[in-house]
Amino acid sequence: MYVKQDAKEELLHWIKRKQEEMIEIGTAKGISHKETLQCSQELDDLLTSYQRLTSVNQLRS
Repeated sequence: MYVKQDAKEELLHWIKRKQEEMIEIGTAKGISHKETLQCSQELDDLLTSYQRLTSVNQLRS
């Protein structure tokens, strides 16, 4: 299974947006606030998805 470059670029876009959102929430409400922690978990999920995509491509190369 080859993952298209577009899928990776889209995930990178969402990762960057989620990072920005987490920074905004963390700055406004604190790093221990439940919204910051929830956003952090969502970012972790996106990063895990990206890692899986890139590792699949590396195995196929």
